[in-house]
Amino acid sequence: MTGTKEVCSVLCSLLGNKASVPRTTTYDAAQSSYFSAQERELAPVCIVAPTSSSEVSEIVKTLVHHEVRFAVRSGGHTLNAGAANIDSGVTINLRSMNQVIVNEERSLVSVGAGAKWADVYPVVDALKLATSGGRVADVGVGGLTTGGGISFFSAREGLVCDNIENYEVVLADGSIVDANQNKNRDLWISLKGGSNNFGIVTRFDIRTFPQDNFYGGVIVYDISTIDIQLKGFTSLLENFDPYAAIIMSISWSQARNSYSIFNNLEYTKMDIAPAALQPFLQAKPQYLNTMRVSNLTDFTTEASKYAAPGLRNQFATTTFSGSLEMLTAVYNIWNTSISSISSIAGVNWAMTIQPFPKAFEAESSELGGNSLGLSTSAGPFTLFLISYSWNSTEDDEKVTAAAQRLIDDIDIATKKAGHFSDYKYLNYAAYWQNPIVGYGAESVKNLRKVSSKYDPTGVFQNLCTGGFKLPRD
Repeated sequence: MTGTKEVCSVLCSLLGNKASVPRTTTYDAAQSSYFSAQERELAPVCIVAPTSSSEVSEIVKTLVHHEVRFAVRSGGHTLNAGAANIDSGVTINLRSMNQVIVNEERSLVSVGAGAKWADVYPVVDALKLATSGGRVADVGVGGLTTGGGISFFSAREGLVCDNIENYEVVLADGSIVDANQNKNRDLWISLKGGSNNFGIVTRFDIRTFPQDNFYGGVIVYDISTIDIQLKGFTSLLENFDPYAAIIMSISWSQARNSYSIFNNLEYTKMDIAPAALQPFLQAKPQYLNTMRVSNLTDFTTEASKYAAPGLRNQFATTTFSGSLEMLTAVYNIWNTSISSISSIAGVNWAMTIQPFPKAFEAESSELGGNSLGLSTSAGPFTLFLISYSWNSTEDDEKVTAAAQRLIDDIDIATKKAGHFSDYKYLNYAAYWQNPIVGYGAESVKNLRKVSSKYDPTGVFQNLCTGGFKLPRD
């Protein structure tokens, strides 16, 4: 076994200027481009930026041969420290592999694993096409897709992962394989929610569909509209319109000592007065309203504007079913939790809720299934996210403890009411959560089996340690 510095020298010889080391412009630029401060603070011994799957293969073979720990980065938007960067190891930065190519039939778009959705949408918009992809332009294709992924179109087209016709994957032995419905089908299913546990995906071939401009935007409201908002959300969840999409965020800011409600609303066909969104369109007072007819590029770029990079950011999540009464109880639990973080400098404490209707999983089943362990007989669910940011490393433990208590308190309440769900959306999970366990024993068993088949020496469990690993036996 050779030391990491020596292996970085080997990689520099192999890749030339595609490898970088600390105190160089290329290295520093890559480090500063992570979304969260926690990821930026990690210091790999070197960063390698391949431009082809064959280069990824050579890198993997080199790292595995010398037993060097590594991380894999797609867009770099994941908040959890170590998910896409590493201390004292090697980071494989896929950002240069960001090609976007639509096939002649206009039925598939092939996307490099380093692309962000900002790279994808201008290409498909120009052809009056869309794909079930991320709702924030700055998010990477790789992490979102292998974690499941929710789009504006999920009730019509399924989750993001369910629209992957084929994955190109570099395995632990350096071999490059395709995974699709007909070839390596078990790997294809596992990558739909199984994250980085099986290999490095280098290309996604994603199904497209016709899509004209549609209605959407952002509305910001006074907290006095909360009862109308929660009632409207519950009504939409119970009577879901497959063209409707909403991300509702209720936030408290320490700097302003004030609340606000922020709704990201979309209706993915041409209707500027959809009945499903009327409660949110009519709620007053409103402080900002950008509702308009536009395209996917515009709406997802707008969503990126409201996400500030470089802060100490964290997500945590849980899921539950139930009525307006349950949702109101969860809101009250969140509201009560503010007192535990109100003295933390610069804290922003936001409760975000999204519908997870039965249609999401019904469409997924039609498209071949995934590894998430959800059933069409369950739900509909509310996906709960606590999104929080703060200023100082000194407050890391305090704010983390508050978030853990909040999730625990919500889970206790939903269990008591009979509305708890084990499912935790991986892309929103905190490092201290274990979302893959929530997929259920049968799914976890299958994921372990696939891991043993394609990665028999456990490279993506033991050398690539970031992200959410498969539960141990």
